[in-house]
Parts: sequence; structure tokens; C-alpha cells
Amino acid sequence: MFLAHTAAEHASRVAAAVAGACRIEGRWAGEFQPRFLALIFRELMGCDLDFDRLEAIDLETTAELFPSPQQRLELIELCVLMEMLAHPVPAALEISIEAWASRLGVEDRSLTLARDVVFGSRSQAQSDFYRLFWIGEEDRRIAGFEEQLRLHGPKAWAFSFEPDEALAARWRALANAPAGSLGAAVWQHYQRHRFTTPGEVGGANAALAHHDWLHVLGDYDVDLIGEVENAAFGAASSSVPGATLWFLGVMAIYEGGQFDSIVAGAPSHCVSAPGMAERVAHALRRGRACRQDLLAIDYFSVADEPLRQLQVAWGITP
Repeated sequence: MFLAHTAAEHASRVAAAVAGACRIEGRWAGEFQPRFLALIFRELMGCDLDFDRLEAIDLETTAELFPSPQQRLELIELCVLMEMLAHPVPAALEISIEAWASRLGVEDRSLTLARDVVFGSRSQAQSDFYRLFWIGEEDRRIAGFEEQLRLHGPKAWAFSFEPDEALAARWRALANAPAGSLGAAVWQHYQRHRFTTPGEVGGANAALAHHDWLHVLGDYDVDLIGEVENAAFGAASSSVPGATLWFLGVMAIYEGGQFDSIVAGAPSHCVSAPGMAERVAHALRRGRACRQDLLAIDYFSVADEPLRQLQVAWGITP
């Protein structure tokens, strides 16, 4: 996730590099970009930076300062985030980030999404997002999924169109989980929101249902900003393929309005609303503090454990 391989003492260098790539002719594409960057660096690196005024560094200097492929990838992911916040994406910004990625030897799934967005292909961006982020990775491991996708279109990435009795039975069993346990809390979460049980037709499929455990662990709501917080929280904790793209894509949907969520459309500017960006940046910090990769676990294996005990053990702050 962002800045995971960058020491705090190098934060100003990374910031200067992002400014070099994304501040075109000395200007950001929008006022939210530098504000959100400042919040991310404050929460994750503990430093206060003015992204409007800091002195940028050029591409060649960046290549010398950051030889590590991991650091270079994280830098380009930050740049792609800036693209996801701009609608429409200025051509000069797209050209600049492509040039930086090429020179730094970065080719990543986040760039695939960025190219879709730049070329204005909302349907292709939606398809690539769900195919490439971690839910898509899980979906494609399900037997018969490609046929479901052919028959039912994009909603097959998230919902059950045929009953899966084994999955439904596993979820219904959570109704009998011990009081105060993670499993009981997740079952209550489903009942409170009147969600259809995963595995039943119209309910979440196994991949989408996986993210509901994080809603409960992190205490994030299921409204739009809660979904962004949950993505920030989970992605910041994780190194599974497509974890960072989850956060980038959700920002593209709910802030940039770049393409549609298959659940809630694309209501833009949700994160730049008063007080919301601070919540999302804080969710990044909570995810970074986790001692457990929240996307790399079978939660049914710990469903009977006390919720609070798991939160403490995994470093999830209240």
C-alpha cells in the first residue's frame, strides 16, 4: 500500500517526486489533489507538507533517488490516485504519468485502469476494475464463474445468480456463533441491514461477502463514505494482488465519478465533501497499523473468536 516501503525521513522526497509528475506547469488539476496528498502524508508518514508550495524534483532525479522497484511502484500508485481524482483527466497529466511509469520501469494493473479512464471508456474501466482488483481475483477461482459473467454481465462479479447451498449454510451457521464473537457480529450486521444471505440468489457472492467481515472489524458503515473507508482500511493492511487497486478504484468511483459501481452507480465528490477526506485518510492509517493482512484470511476459521480480542491481537484501533 502507499508508502509502505518508504521511511519517514524520505517522505519529502516522495512528495517532491509526486509533485514533479503530477503538478503540470506548476499547477495541480484540482484543489482536492494537494489537500488529499497532505492528509495521506500526515496520517501515514507523520509529516506536514504543503503540496502547493514544495519544490518538485524531475524524473531523472527521482530515478536516482529511488532505485527500489517497490518504492517506484508506490510512487506511481500515488500518481494514479491523482488521476482518479481528476475528471476529466487532463491530457498533460496522463502523458506525464505514463512517461514517469515508463522511465521507472513500472507496469502495474493500476495503470490499466488509468488508461481506461483517460480514454473515456466507462464500461471498460468498470470491467477492468472488477477483473483486476482482489474481488475479481477471488471470483475467477470459483468454478463456473466465467459462464455466470457471460450470462449475467458485470453484476456477476458481486452477486449470486444461482443458489450455492454450501455457502449459504456456512453463513447461516453464524447465527449460532458465540455472543460477542466476530461471527455473531457479522451475522447481526447482515440482519441489521436486511442483506440477503450470501449464497442465496440475489445475495452477495463469496468474494463480495469477504469484504463484509472488514466492515465489522473496522466498524465502517455501508453508506458511500463507509465503503471508501472500508476499502482504504482493507487495502492499507494488505499485500494481496489487487489490494491497492481496490482503494484506487473506489476513489475513482466515489470521488472522480470515472465509472460506475455495479452496486451504487458513480456519485462523485463524496470524499472531498467536508470532513470526509480526513475519515478516509484515517482509515488508511488504521489499515497500515494492522498486524494481520485483512484480505488474506478465511474468516470462518476465526468466526467463534471474540471480536474485541481479534481487534486487539491484530492491532485494529477503536
